[in-house]
Amino acid sequence: MSSAPDTAAGPEGAAPASSSGLAVPARAAGLQLLGELSGSGYREPPALARRVDGQVVQLTPLLYQVLAAVDGARTYEEIGAVVGAKVRRTVTAHDVHVLAERLRTLGLLRRADGTEPELRRSNPLLALRWRYVVSDPAVTNRLTAPFAVLFAPVVVALVCTGFLAVCVWLLLHKGLGSATHQAFDQPALLLTIFLLTVVSAGFHEFGHAAAARYGGARPGAMGAGLYLVWPAFYTDVTDSYRLGRAGRVRTDLGGLYFNALVAVAMFGVWWATGWDAVLLVVVTQVLQMLRQLPPLVRFDGYHLLADLTGVPDLFQRIRPTLLGLLPGRWRDPQAQVLKPWARAVVTAWVLVVVPLLLAALVLMVLAMPRLLGTAAAGLAEQAGLLGEAFRAGDVAGAGARLLGIAAIALPVLGVVYILVRTVRQLAARTWRSTAGRPGRRTLAVVAALGMVGGLAAAWWPEPGATVRPPPTWRRSPGRRPHRAPGRPRPAATRPAGRAHGGGPGWWW
Repeated sequence: MSSAPDTAAGPEGAAPASSSGLAVPARAAGLQLLGELSGSGYREPPALARRVDGQVVQLTPLLYQVLAAVDGARTYEEIGAVVGAKVRRTVTAHDVHVLAERLRTLGLLRRADGTEPELRRSNPLLALRWRYVVSDPAVTNRLTAPFAVLFAPVVVALVCTGFLAVCVWLLLHKGLGSATHQAFDQPALLLTIFLLTVVSAGFHEFGHAAAARYGGARPGAMGAGLYLVWPAFYTDVTDSYRLGRAGRVRTDLGGLYFNALVAVAMFGVWWATGWDAVLLVVVTQVLQMLRQLPPLVRFDGYHLLADLTGVPDLFQRIRPTLLGLLPGRWRDPQAQVLKPWARAVVTAWVLVVVPLLLAALVLMVLAMPRLLGTAAAGLAEQAGLLGEAFRAGDVAGAGARLLGIAAIALPVLGVVYILVRTVRQLAARTWRSTAGRPGRRTLAVVAALGMVGGLAAAWWPEPGATVRPPPTWRRSPGRRPHRAPGRPRPAATRPAGRAHGGGPGWWW
């Protein structure tokens, strides 16, 4: 395990004056120096520092050397001498003062009067929201320490081989017919499968933390939040940036590896008990892994691609990458900061992700009336069935209906939140960019009114159009529900999946 993070802080109150009359600089409280990014895709590898609020900041080598030399006691002249010896050029006290002001604007140094800086976190759209810490770093390390041994190469080879064998046997030989029938025929068993799936999502995070610990990094807090439209667990593994590329990739894949562990364990439970429904947990693990791998949003596949290319936050590269594709901008300095191979990979990622995200946004907007109508009908039906279950004293059935209500309501609320936030950000950015330019602002207002008119036309219901309610079945008194052969149960009664979210570049 690595040593404790570097969190040096300066003296309290106003700092003393140096021989040049300038205040002695001091680091902000709780600052961690993560060092140069190993295996970077940048031509000039950046160095990373983490503020007390969790924000990771990329720094040029010179800025990082200045920050590393600040200890709350050295004067600007002394810092310049230390940095100059490392970069092999003259660095004056005035140079250090200019660089220190830049570090203060980033929230990495205390103000000149000795007070802590005002921290402003980046607020990307596709980030984890409303995070709630379940375990602090000390608890996380105690909980995940026993699992680090599972990353020994021999154990990994055995687990992966067993997982592949289980998947081939289940999907190609055993099948899922009996498991599905048994689970959906017994609400209590269905709830059990759902709870096991939720627990496995939390165990997924243990994998990231244990992998970071195996490599020598120190995992941070674990908790839960809301990512896109679903609740999600997360683990802070920022300290894995101290590791090399192989260690970071192991950390990225640690969660998927623990999904494979759960699948093998559930096969063992089936072998011992013969309960076919347990095999559905194996399927949920495979589905979770498939959902995590595409690098479109901040799931495991995104972080894996970021660490393979050595570009910590791919979304920050979208704008300079697109600008670099314009005629005459290919050799723009901002577009050339990446190595050629890394730039090619990131450009391909941008050209795939941007159209897909825009298409998803447009489809969400166009489908909003149908989505709201169908959700309202589904919620009304589930509420009625929930009342029947309560009156009949069917606790398991009531639990299944509550899950159905959550499965309908959460995605709708998430979609509404994303659309509202996108519109607000776009409007605020447009208003700021057109300040002092009445012609451009007028064009922006006209374009906005045109979009509103187009949406109104697209949302206006056609004559005689009705909202089709979700498929249902009715229960006859004293009889089990009858369904036509091959007809699935209502989607709202199926166990809801648990999306796994991440934060801005360093959250899993």
